[in-house]
Amino acid sequence: MNPEVVKRYSAAVPRYTSYPTAPHFSDAVGPEQYAAWLANLPARTNLSLYVHIPFCDALCWYCGCSTKAVQRYEPVAAYLKVLMAEMEAVAARLPKDYRVTQIHWGGGTPSILQPDDILELAEATRRHFRNDEGAEFAIEADPRGLDEARIAAFAAAGVSRASVGVQDFNTSVQKAINRLQSFEATRAAVATLRAHGIDKINIDIVYGLPQQTRDSVAATVAKVLELAPSRIAAFGYAHLPTRLKHQRLIDEAT
Repeated sequence: MNPEVVKRYSAAVPRYTSYPTAPHFSDAVGPEQYAAWLANLPARTNLSLYVHIPFCDALCWYCGCSTKAVQRYEPVAAYLKVLMAEMEAVAARLPKDYRVTQIHWGGGTPSILQPDDILELAEATRRHFRNDEGAEFAIEADPRGLDEARIAAFAAAGVSRASVGVQDFNTSVQKAINRLQSFEATRAAVATLRAHGIDKINIDIVYGLPQQTRDSVAATVAKVLELAPSRIAAFGYAHLPTRLKHQRLIDEAT
């Protein structure tokens, strides 16, 4: 890669892909304005769908995403009903002749969904929206809870890409952020995804975490390369304990 290209794009950018970005959300935009924006999208436009699953089995202390830990599945099931109702409401306000070319399920942890719900949510997406035949369908996944039944459901739902969260393989770093995850479990999850035909694999890592050093990050990257991912996404950690209460559980000395 051209060093000048790297230099040009090595700049801080908004963490979220939505626009306006999260710090600018307010009550100034109401349902009527949102509905009008949807209706006024250009005809024959290509759309991307982002579906948020804001639940995890346990909170990683570094995380800045909108999510919560749940001990029962009932809140997840209840949320899915509301989510699919929102899908229907949004789809009804879109112009004709659009095509959905990108679908992404993020979180939280989309892989917290039970297999039947994975299939039902994917079917609802196809039912309510005009999905392009070649649309890429990507999910975020936590390999610690990604069993074969869920992977089989994702494959049957049409998932073509999986972003597997790693962050760091160093045990000291993992303890500091409350995310214990072995390389072996991660490698097994990646192998099972590929065995079910989901062969586009992203690996997510984070730099700037407590207890990290340059050497430990380099060791994590070396392990990630053993997994031969299609892409590696490197995110910078933002320590915002005044805004994110769970980050206060991180020892400031680290």
